[in-house]
Amino acid sequence: MPMSRPAAFCLAILCGVSTAWGADDVSVAQRAAALATERCLSCHRMNAGDNPPLVPALQGQRKAYLAWQIRAYRLGFRDDPQAHERMWEPAGKLDDALIDALAGYFSALPPPVGTPANPALAAKGRALYENGVPSRNVTGCAACHGQNAEGNGVFPRLAGQRADYVVRQLMLIQRYLRNVGIMHSTVDVLSEEDFAALAAYLQSL
Repeated sequence: MPMSRPAAFCLAILCGVSTAWGADDVSVAQRAAALATERCLSCHRMNAGDNPPLVPALQGQRKAYLAWQIRAYRLGFRDDPQAHERMWEPAGKLDDALIDALAGYFSALPPPVGTPANPALAAKGRALYENGVPSRNVTGCAACHGQNAEGNGVFPRLAGQRADYVVRQLMLIQRYLRNVGIMHSTVDVLSEEDFAALAAYLQSL
């Protein structure tokens, strides 16, 4: 069966070859949708619980945050092993227009539905998320990420993310393998138990 134009265009992008179709034939938005369907959704699945380990949900994520992170992959700023193995190569082939269109595609999708977690652990995580740890000068996550972890601008949506992904990212930030500015002073004093509690709560939303 002949390959559809969007799918063929997506394949051309990923293989780094030229294409005869110009912007008038296939819009940037169409190219982004084809790329998302043919490549991105193989790992970032519509049901976040079906994602491979350590892979985040992208549906309903903040557009500004997604665009920023894809550019960080393209420039090699995300320096953890998973970034090297999974994202540096495909992100390196994307131009700014396609990055912005991909971010718009995923941000427009319905956000993931939360997955139940251990109630006691999630309750501890909720207290930490909302109130922080005043005795250790840790501000609650809600101040930047929203009361319901819905995100705000470049501050990502955290609600519904898999617990393993959340824990991994907190550890990377704590070890300065992700440079996230304001986050370092927040997570530096948190323990692995704190990470697990936060992750359980966020997964359940």
